[in-house]
Amino acid sequence: MSLILTKNHGIDIKDVDTRQGIVMGYLSTFGILDHDGDIVQKGAFSKTIQERGPAGNKQIKYLQDHDRFKTVGVFQVLKEDDIGLYYEGKVGRHTTGQDFLKMVEDKIITQHSIGYRAIKQERTSEGNIIKEMYLAEGSGLQVDAANPFTPIVGIKSTADIIMMFDALEKALTYGTYSDDCFKETIIPRYESLKSILPQLSTEPHVDIKTILQNFKF
Repeated sequence: MSLILTKNHGIDIKDVDTRQGIVMGYLSTFGILDHDGDIVQKGAFSKTIQERGPAGNKQIKYLQDHDRFKTVGVFQVLKEDDIGLYYEGKVGRHTTGQDFLKMVEDKIITQHSIGYRAIKQERTSEGNIIKEMYLAEGSGLQVDAANPFTPIVGIKSTADIIMMFDALEKALTYGTYSDDCFKETIIPRYESLKSILPQLSTEPHVDIKTILQNFKF
């Protein structure tokens, strides 16, 4: 069974301690129907985090944008509560980790996503109930996206575009990212969003999906 990449249901990063390199938040939430028709049930993560989490063999990866070549740190805490799967992650001192931490602080990365395989599920009229899963990784995302190769789908309004553009503009002006991060991440996304702005100003009531349907970055 292939790995499923799923978006977090609107739960932002909860807090960040840049001095200690700690990021806290929720990787998933319970009881919410996602765009694929799945509903994660409380208890779905229990076995996988016990076996593969911080208290197990520590094999659940902490990534950026589901990229297995961008491990940003390690999970120190993974636990279920009444909201969902809460985590605390320690970001590494390597360049990728420090760039990630800066993007969290600058609010370029604000959302989470998980990569998993369903182990036990039940199809109902309300949706596909995920009762148990194999959690491979949790990722911080530059935008809220279910598919890392089409990250623009998470932008749903003009305000979202402007907010992301402003964050990227500040990063370009004041950021202390690595050269690779500027080249591969900050600048391409800034230029991509910049190309959309004129259309938004001339067609303020146009559907965002119409603008973005053929747009990629």
